[in-house]
Amino acid sequence: MISYTEEPSFDFAGEKSPLVRGGSDAGSSATGASPKDTFSTDNFESIVNDITKDELERPWPATFDRGIQILAGPIMDEKSIDNYTKSPGVRARYNKSETHIPFLASTPAWVKRGLVQLKSLDYTFDDENTAIPTPKPGRLDARAYRQHILAIKSGGKKGRLTTSEGHYIINTADLSRSPGFRRERHVDKQRKHETQLEHGAMEITDNKSSFVQCTFNMANILMGVGMLGLPYVFKTAGWIGGFFVTVGLCLVTWRTSYYLGRELNGDPRPVHLFHGAFSGENAPTRMRKQISSFPGLAREAFGDTGCVCLSTVLYFELLSCLSIFLVSLGNHLHVLFPNVPQSRHMTVAAGVLVIPSALLRTPKLLSYLSAVGTLATVVVVLSVVLSAIVMISSVRDIGSEREYKFSSVDGLPLALGIVAYCFSGHAIVPSIFQSMQRPQEFERMIDFTYGIVLLSCLLVAVSGYYMFGDSVDDQVTISLEKNSENADFLMSGLTWLMILTAGSKFTLTMFPLALGFEEMLTGILPNDLAMELVDSVVKVFFIFLSLAIALFFPSFCFLTSMVGLICSMIVSVIFPALAHLKLFGTSLSTLEKAIDWFLVIGGGIVAIVGTIATVKDNA
Repeated sequence: MISYTEEPSFDFAGEKSPLVRGGSDAGSSATGASPKDTFSTDNFESIVNDITKDELERPWPATFDRGIQILAGPIMDEKSIDNYTKSPGVRARYNKSETHIPFLASTPAWVKRGLVQLKSLDYTFDDENTAIPTPKPGRLDARAYRQHILAIKSGGKKGRLTTSEGHYIINTADLSRSPGFRRERHVDKQRKHETQLEHGAMEITDNKSSFVQCTFNMANILMGVGMLGLPYVFKTAGWIGGFFVTVGLCLVTWRTSYYLGRELNGDPRPVHLFHGAFSGENAPTRMRKQISSFPGLAREAFGDTGCVCLSTVLYFELLSCLSIFLVSLGNHLHVLFPNVPQSRHMTVAAGVLVIPSALLRTPKLLSYLSAVGTLATVVVVLSVVLSAIVMISSVRDIGSEREYKFSSVDGLPLALGIVAYCFSGHAIVPSIFQSMQRPQEFERMIDFTYGIVLLSCLLVAVSGYYMFGDSVDDQVTISLEKNSENADFLMSGLTWLMILTAGSKFTLTMFPLALGFEEMLTGILPNDLAMELVDSVVKVFFIFLSLAIALFFPSFCFLTSMVGLICSMIVSVIFPALAHLKLFGTSLSTLEKAIDWFLVIGGGIVAIVGTIATVKDNA
C-alpha cells in the first residue's frame, strides 16, 4: 500500500529500504571496525578460503605450489605458515549450493529442467500463476516508485513517498534520478572498499622479496642436510674425482636453474629483457604464456600425464627426504648416547620424537623451526672450516697421520648421487621467482647463489676430508663429535643443533607431502572435521612409512645417493632441459639443442648406471 505525507524532509542515513541495502556498511559502523581491522581478521580468512576453493577447481596437485613454499623461506611469519600448511577444502562444503532438492509432483516440468521463464514488462501476477515465484517486495516498491514519479511529473501531489513496508523516505528533489541510483552508489562504494582490501591482502599474502632475501632463501635450500656428506664424497671419489663431481654438477644445475626461470617467463631469452624494460620501451613479446608453478610447467610442456608423473617423483622425493632426516637424527642421537647397542634403536626413538611436532599444526612453533635450519647451515660451515684451521695450526704434519685417495673411479656413482642430492632445490625455484620484487634480477640472483653455495660446499668438503681423511663418516658432524678433545661442550652443542635441525626439517617437509595426499581425498570426505582427522591419519602413516624405509636402509650416504640419482637427476637436470626443448625447440640454436640433449641423455645415463652400481656396491 502506497501513502503520501506532506513532509519535504530528506534522510539518507536512516534509509534501509529493499532498494538500498546498507547492511555491510551499517555493520561496520555498528561494531566500530575500520576496513583495516576487518581485513586483519575476516577478510584474510575469506581470501584464504578463496585460495582453497580455487585449488579444488584445478587438477592435482594444486596444493603443491602452496605447500612447498614453507620450505622456500628460512624465516616466516605465523600467518604465512598457517596459510601454507592449511589442509585443502572439502568439495562438499562448496557444493552445498548445488545440492539437488527433490521436486513435488505438482512442480512444472520447466522448473524441474532448470529453465527460467522470461516475463515481459507488462506481466501481471494473478492466482493462476502459482508456479511462478512472487517478486520480491523491493521490485514492487520500485514499480510504485516509477508510478509516483509519473504522477509528480504530470502535476500530481508532491511529498514524501512511503512504501508498503515504510522503509525509506524520498525527497522531491531526487525524483528525477533513477530509482536505483542509491543502490548503484552503494555498490560502487562496496566495490571500492573490496578493492582496497584486495590490495591490502596482496601486500600481506604476496610479500615480495628483495634480491638479498631471494639469494639467501635459495642458498638455504641448496645447503641442506646433503652438505654434511660432501667430505664423504671426497673419500669415495678421491681428491680429483670429488672436486670435479662437485663443480660439474654445480655447473649443470646452475644452467638448468636458468632454464626454469626462462620457462616460467615463457621465453628462451634472458629474463631481464622482459621485466627490465623502462616505461616507454617496448618489451619483446613472449613466445608462450607465463607459468607460476612446477606442476604447471610440467603440464604446459608434457600435458596432464607428464604433470602427474613429475609430481609423483616430487612427492616420492619428499617422502625419501623424511627417511633421510630420520636416519640423520638417529645417527646423531647414537653419537650422544653410545651405550645404545644399535643406531637403529635411536632411529626408532627419532621417529617417536617427531610425532608431536608433525601432528600439531602450530604456526608459532613452525616459524621457529623454519629458522633452525638456517642457523644450522651457517654453524656447520663455520664449525668445519674453523675446526680445520685450528687443526692445521696445532698439528703441522697432519697429512702424515691420515690416509687419502687421489682418485677412485669405483666411488663415482655414490659420489654423483650425494652431490646431486645436495644441489636439488629446483622445485623451489618457481616460488622464489614469483616472490621477487624485481624478476629481471632472477639470473643474477642465481649466479650469486650458486657462487656462494659452491664456495661453501668446497670449503666443507675439503676441510672435512683433510681433517679426517678416509676415516671420515658419511656425516662430517659425527666425525667432529667423535674426534673432539678439548671442545666437548661445543661439539655436543653442534650435535644437538643437528638433531634439532633434522627434526625441524622433517616436520616442515611433512606438510607439502601430506597436502598432496589429502588433496586426492577432497571429493570423498563429507566435511572439514573429517579432513582434520584424515590429516592426522595421513601424517602418522607417512611417519611410519618413512621410519620403515629408514630402518630398512639405515645408511645416510646410500639413501642420499639413491634419492640424488633417481629423483634429483630427473627434477633438477633431465626435466628442465627436456622442457626447454619441448617449449622452445623451434627457436633454439643448434648449439643450444645439443647442450639440452647432452643434459637429457647424460642425466639419464648417470641416473640408470649410477643407481645400478650403487645398489650393487651396497648389496
